Amino acid sequence: MKFYKIDNALIEAIEVGDKQVRVRIDIDFTGDGSFESVFEQDILEADFYGLKEVAGGTSARGEVLLDNPNGIYAYTGAGPGTQVKVSFSLGEGLPWFERFIFYLDDNGIQDIRGPGRKRYVRLGLRDLSYKLRKTDEARDWTAPAVFTYSVICDKTHPEKSLVHGIAQRAGLGVTDIDCSTIPVTLPYARLRKNIWAELSELATAYRCHLECAPEKPLVFAHSPYQAEPLLEDEYSYTFTGENIFYLRKTSRAELYRNTVRLKTNLPVELEKQEIWRYDEAPVLYDDLLQAHYPFKYPLVREIEAGSYEARYRIIETGGKERAVVYADTIDTQEEAESRLEYEGGPFSYSTYDVTTNHDRAILTLHKEADGNLYKAVIYGRPIVLDLNRSCFLRNEEGITAYGTAALNVTGSYFSDYEIDGKPQYEDWVSRELTERIKNNREFTVKTHRGLFNARVGAKVRILTQRELSQGTINAFTFRYRKDEAFQSTFHITEGGSNET
Repeated sequence: MKFYKIDNALIEAIEVGDKQVRVRIDIDFTGDGSFESVFEQDILEADFYGLKEVAGGTSARGEVLLDNPNGIYAYTGAGPGTQVKVSFSLGEGLPWFERFIFYLDDNGIQDIRGPGRKRYVRLGLRDLSYKLRKTDEARDWTAPAVFTYSVICDKTHPEKSLVHGIAQRAGLGVTDIDCSTIPVTLPYARLRKNIWAELSELATAYRCHLECAPEKPLVFAHSPYQAEPLLEDEYSYTFTGENIFYLRKTSRAELYRNTVRLKTNLPVELEKQEIWRYDEAPVLYDDLLQAHYPFKYPLVREIEAGSYEARYRIIETGGKERAVVYADTIDTQEEAESRLEYEGGPFSYSTYDVTTNHDRAILTLHKEADGNLYKAVIYGRPIVLDLNRSCFLRNEEGITAYGTAALNVTGSYFSDYEIDGKPQYEDWVSRELTERIKNNREFTVKTHRGLFNARVGAKVRILTQRELSQGTINAFTFRYRKDEAFQSTFHITEGGSNET
């Protein structure tokens, strides 16, 4: 992954480093897409932050302080959720680069009165991930929360793409998403968290870069499992003594692990088979020891009374029962009635609902006269959970040197889809252990260069007199002060180094 593309004139100005960084703030005060720019001279302070979250996604936020002596920015109509765009440029006459699309946080526009006639406005800014986290507070319960036989991501077939299905619940369409094609099929997925948490978990399982970027509301790309070739592993920028004014190297011992333990409940699709059989007591046996269920006056069974829940389950070889979380290609009413075996009656279904729920049927069994029911079954294609599927890998050399340092991982989106001859979840564990045993350092780099096109996940180099280090940006801060030099701070996770 590389820095965002910007105009060549801006690139040249950044390299020269003799022009002042400028910030432009555009606010949709009316909420109809008619953005108004604040006066540049009123921007007193602005801080913008981006980081790779532990949960897997990349998020950004900002804080802006505006001088407001005449009260022109205290708009009562611009409340929480108002869109704010942040752009950067250098000096005079150069183009602007739109870097962030933010939304006002829950505090809205904060009108601050200081000593005397001093008056300010403070803006707390959050990116789209903030809104996606709040989707569980106003969830669209009419949209399905269960996805079956979906690929992880495919923009050419969004109707079967899990990323698109999850994002759609937040109102994001195909044109709002920039993604790679990850052809791994998941038989079953059920949403239990907010949209951002689900996407972050999915990004973790498939080692994707998840970001609410300026070019698209949602980016889900750069995965080792994607069908498209990965871009060349190039470096976007080299920090040198000419542009660094602060450099610190620290150990990230908390990231080191020499043992990875993964445990997941893996959905497994099975062939069409029996998924329900009536077996409610009382039960009798005939002369041939065949079980049958008497439906005779005055006995009224629950399945006769109506709205009987026939929960799907399968019986494995050996007699172990497993619950079915989803079933399709289920018997029609005619097929189910053809499977009825009885004496007397006759029996039929007056209620046969297999569409309202995907893990159970709603039934009412009707008899015209007393009789004995020998068999009532439903067939379908079930999906069951293989509980506690696990993978355990460790590095013996690391354990000998440092003792066991284990990482315990759980997740809903791992798969047994074959990657290079092994299940995806085993491949994931192998990759995670390879990264964790490196025991890399973290560099903190501060510069006055206007590197506002930098992004989390981009690779950079750090060149000092004695060492050339390389790594990946995992967090940044852009600090703007009206009468001070612009300052960029980057936290960079080491990815190998060479002595020079």
